Amino acid sequence: MELADYEELRAKCIESFKILYKDSLVFDYNEVPKDVRIRLLDDPIYLAKTKALKAGLFIEQLDILNNVLAGSYQGEKQTDQSGVILKALELKNKLLLEDLNVTKDESNALNVTYVAMTREDFEALETVEVSEGGNSVELGADFGVSEDNDSFEARLKAKTKEKMDKLRDEEEQNKEKAE
Repeated sequence: MELADYEELRAKCIESFKILYKDSLVFDYNEVPKDVRIRLLDDPIYLAKTKALKAGLFIEQLDILNNVLAGSYQGEKQTDQSGVILKALELKNKLLLEDLNVTKDESNALNVTYVAMTREDFEALETVEVSEGGNSVELGADFGVSEDNDSFEARLKAKTKEKMDKLRDEEEQNKEKAE
């Protein structure tokens, strides 16, 4: 995917996030391919903008609550509309935060891809590290997560990125030597 196409798709996703507030729905709506989804979930611009939008949602809702508390929602007949406003806010929160579970999005998912190859071919790959052993615990979405460490997936991604960066640096050094 060309950089301009990627940036356009990222902008569309950020725009859709203003309404949906959930990565997976945004990606589905914009028909984002799996490889680009993974790229977007690591994109600092996408992450910063979507975090700002989530914060903006809470600021907007706190403003509404403050207005309700101040009695700003009274109609022409001077009847109190705060109950209706609070109910609407509650329903919006239920839809956005509970039903769609905005805190559990695709960034916490472990992406598994099946590639048919022999064990020997797999182990021969430079970017593969095979660890033998067992784990008596079932792996879940929150495997290895605690307050003082990243998730298993985050550690795995960081380790892989580190190896890929090292390989890229070595490649660049070899090109410079060849010239």
